[in-house]
Amino acid sequence: MKAFAALMRPSSGVCPRRVRRVVSPARGLSSQSEPGFGLLFDIDGVLVRGKTPIPAAKRAFQKLVDAKGQFLVPVVFVTNAGNCLRQKKADQLSHILGVPISQDQVMMSHSPLRMFTKFHDKHVLVSGQGPVLDIARNVGFTNVVSVDMLRESFPLLDMVDHNRRPKLPSSPVVTLPRVEAGMSENTFPVYKVDVLVQFYRTEVLTGQEAKHFTKNDITPNPKAESAQRLYMRVLQLLFRFRPECHYTVPLSENVQFPMLYEWVSPVMSVYMRMCQFLPLCHVYDFSLNDLLNPKLKRTITILSAIQNFLHFRKQRLEMTAAHQQSFRCDMDRLQAYTREIKEAEKKIEKLTTIPPEQQAEAKELASALAELTANTQREYQDVTAMNEMVAQCKTEIAEISQKLTQRRVDVATLKDELSKLKSQIVESPEELKSEMERMKENVKSIKMSKELADERLVELQMLVQCAGQVEAELQVLLKQLQDLQISMCKTNQQKEEVQRLAAMNEALQKELKSLSSEEAQAKRAFAMKLDKQSKHQIRRQKKKEVKDQQVKNIYGQYDKIHQKREEFVKKMEESNRETKRFKEKMQELRGKCNQHTQKAQEIYECLLSTLEQYNKRIESIVVDTNADTLKMKAHF
Repeated sequence: MKAFAALMRPSSGVCPRRVRRVVSPARGLSSQSEPGFGLLFDIDGVLVRGKTPIPAAKRAFQKLVDAKGQFLVPVVFVTNAGNCLRQKKADQLSHILGVPISQDQVMMSHSPLRMFTKFHDKHVLVSGQGPVLDIARNVGFTNVVSVDMLRESFPLLDMVDHNRRPKLPSSPVVTLPRVEAGMSENTFPVYKVDVLVQFYRTEVLTGQEAKHFTKNDITPNPKAESAQRLYMRVLQLLFRFRPECHYTVPLSENVQFPMLYEWVSPVMSVYMRMCQFLPLCHVYDFSLNDLLNPKLKRTITILSAIQNFLHFRKQRLEMTAAHQQSFRCDMDRLQAYTREIKEAEKKIEKLTTIPPEQQAEAKELASALAELTANTQREYQDVTAMNEMVAQCKTEIAEISQKLTQRRVDVATLKDELSKLKSQIVESPEELKSEMERMKENVKSIKMSKELADERLVELQMLVQCAGQVEAELQVLLKQLQDLQISMCKTNQQKEEVQRLAAMNEALQKELKSLSSEEAQAKRAFAMKLDKQSKHQIRRQKKKEVKDQQVKNIYGQYDKIHQKREEFVKKMEESNRETKRFKEKMQELRGKCNQHTQKAQEIYECLLSTLEQYNKRIESIVVDTNADTLKMKAHF
């Protein structure tokens, strides 16, 4: 079974049941509680195989329901299929298992979409198999467009099927609204702002920058300067790009006004470097706007991706450090093993090689040991022969003692018979005589057998005395044999020690071979690493030479620019001098103008005074004329 799980706590949302009260005639009112677990069943391969039900599943489900067809424990059916409605799947399971199942007990792949309520009222695009529109509406989406509707509106999008490929481009039949809802998943976790600030303050930034970097630099509106500085420090941490490297951009000699590039060059440099770096963090849509006008959600996503990459980099560095440490330990062990093997070989050579001074003694000891082994073998043979004779004597003694016991039993029986015969003497004297004769014969035979047994016993006693002497001799021989055995044990111990050392030598040689093979592999790997490092070093050297040449060219260009700037400064100084001259002339002209203005003011004042006098005269003349006119009117 693929996915069969027992839920140790009852679920409140799946088949909830309360504690029931059951009235029994014997006990009265009693509480019957539900079991504290539930069951999750996969469908495909567990309950059905294709469209064929599994017979054991139907029998098992008959035991999970009571007489009314209700489940005894909470049961949920889960599947990753999504090509039908939940009610249809519930009806299929009810028909297959013979148990009533509701749609609330079925969990399909599209069932979790009910939780995305914020997208239910928006215009969404759905794709899949089966009645996708009915499924989407059943889940809760109200404004839905399918792929078939999209293909009908835009036929040129579906160019794979040759039967449906249009011959001429057609205009859209229906104007579809813009898709408003969409779900995208990051392949990395998005952290909170506090976690990001704490991480970058401890792992990336240092000194005063770490102290002054706060949450306000990111929320509610990220600061462009903080984001650019943070990206610069990340690049410095990973690729050793110092901040001044972002400000040195090679410029052409023909560029006019190079001071205009001084602000653009670091931003463009950081942007280019981040475009090369962020695909490693699974961020593929980094734009220049993320540097110049960063947004909160976008900045948090990028910083989370960089933090995830830095975590991964730290783990890999720790793993490589552990591998290097284990490799160093293995190399140290290999060197120790080689030293121990050399010392063991020296010990084995010392033990196996006999010094020339003791070679004659060793040969004599070897010959003496050979004679002792031969003598001991002979003594062992004699001892075994004597032991066999003693065993034969013991068996004969046992047989004789058995015969004696038998004779004693016979004597006891005869005594019983005599007692019986004594009672019968009066009755039959003839039989008594015959029985007495028989008894005499039996007694004679018993005496004869007793004499023979005594003789045999004496012989056996003599043999036992001889055996005692032989045993004493054997004890002496045994002592000698024990001494020889002790010496042989010592020699065997020495041989075992030699064999053990030889085995140890073989094991150490095998281990040395394995270690030598590992060393060879390590040397090959190390050689390959050295080759790679040498190649990288050559490449770096070439890059460094190219960079040095570029730097030299840049410095040459900057020298030329500096010369031009000096020339420009000289021109500016000349222009300043000319401006000073112009200012002096302007001051002179202003002085003259002031004098002229003063004269003009005096003339203007004189004119004003004369005009006032003239106006006064005119007024007096007007008054006089008015008076004259009045007089003339009065006369007329």
